[in-house]
Amino acid sequence: MNMPRLTIIVVNWNTVSLLRDCLDSLLRKEMGIAHEIIVVDNASADGSPQMVAATFPTVRLICNNENLGFAKANNQAMKEAEGDYILLLNSDTVVPDNQIFTEWLSFMDIHRESGASGCRLVKADGAHWVGDAGFKPSLGTIFGYSFFLSKLFPGRFKGLFLNYHVEAAAAEVDWVSGAALLVRRTILPEVGILDENIFMYAEDVEWGCRIRSRGYKIFYLPELVIIHLVGASTKKHEEGVFSYLWIENLRRLYQRFNPKQPLFLFDLIFATGFLLRSFLYLLVYMASGKDKWRYKFKEMFSYLSFLALEKRD
Repeated sequence: MNMPRLTIIVVNWNTVSLLRDCLDSLLRKEMGIAHEIIVVDNASADGSPQMVAATFPTVRLICNNENLGFAKANNQAMKEAEGDYILLLNSDTVVPDNQIFTEWLSFMDIHRESGASGCRLVKADGAHWVGDAGFKPSLGTIFGYSFFLSKLFPGRFKGLFLNYHVEAAAAEVDWVSGAALLVRRTILPEVGILDENIFMYAEDVEWGCRIRSRGYKIFYLPELVIIHLVGASTKKHEEGVFSYLWIENLRRLYQRFNPKQPLFLFDLIFATGFLLRSFLYLLVYMASGKDKWRYKFKEMFSYLSFLALEKRD
């Protein structure tokens, strides 16, 4: 048996239908490269493990007795992965054409300086998904994001997210989304695996910045496209349980990466950005009457309230 060139790891928690679609998109036609697929199930109660075993017998299944979170479950599988490259892939993704992996691995083979890379993530309607790549949390990127400078002047200002100026060709970034993150396995002994202290959200930001700090490059490859049905796992929770985790984790990373800068600057700049967004979405909603803008207003205002009122040590 040929050793796999690629190990695909899918962590699942109660997303049986989405997981079926994800695996089907990977296996419905020949991929063209030697690969293995590992599904790590975090104690699902919806029949996910049984579905995988019955429908996709070639997929390796690891079943946990509790929900270990995204980082720890992926680390489980990475420790057993045999591929030259490891792809972390969300269960709420669909790969429109699995031939992209040949091109993806070819890029990594040519660019030996690359430690990891990511693709363009789109919504079901084809719209670009905000948050598929970005830059290290710093005073500059926080400011650029909060005051729309990365949107208005993308060539001059970086934001937290590569969300307004999608590159036409491969671009260097500091991190790519863990929803579809390809890493070179040989760098893991030096760089380490995902930080298990981060249960969910921003573990990809931390890992990407750590990979960069070891001298490896991270590339965003917009010509490669995967559909991401955002937030399927978190929707299983009651509303609000995970909604602020990305802010709290970014806040902690900002403090880690910028130990000499007062943390109140993060809170002040981020809160101001959410205040501006709340006001703008409210104006748009009042002009249009569309519920989606009312929802966006409520979302931004809730983030503002979290930063303003949450008591921390």
